[in-house]
Amino acid sequence: MVITEERKILLVRHRKGNRLYWVLPGGRLEYGETFHECAIRELKEETGLDVEIEGFVFLSEAIAPDRSRHIVNIYLKGKVVGGIMRLGNEPVLAGVDFIPLSDLERVTLFPPIGKIILDSVPSGFSGGVRYLGNLWV
Repeated sequence: MVITEERKILLVRHRKGNRLYWVLPGGRLEYGETFHECAIRELKEETGLDVEIEGFVFLSEAIAPDRSRHIVNIYLKGKVVGGIMRLGNEPVLAGVDFIPLSDLERVTLFPPIGKIILDSVPSGFSGGVRYLGNLWV
């Protein structure tokens, strides 16, 4: 989910082996769960924050070159309405923070959509859902 406040964006840091990188908070749907329910639950689990959904903004895919994996990412925009920021207890989580938007293109972000987010902030992510294509890295 994309959450910006005061020229900052909420990101979650992941650790896989020796690699550290940032992601937008979110996760997998549970059976019978709506996209909104999933986003609200995942944000609470990963960050401790309560959020309100403002709408859908992006759609992307990540298709492995060998076709062994196909991930669909659906990005929603939201705002914090409560809670206390704290890191969730999933083993992959290594940090949570609001980082300056000006740092977004310099950090390792997966999928690599930092510039797309920066370009969308001035318009408030208006213009409907934007398809970003295959972002496999």
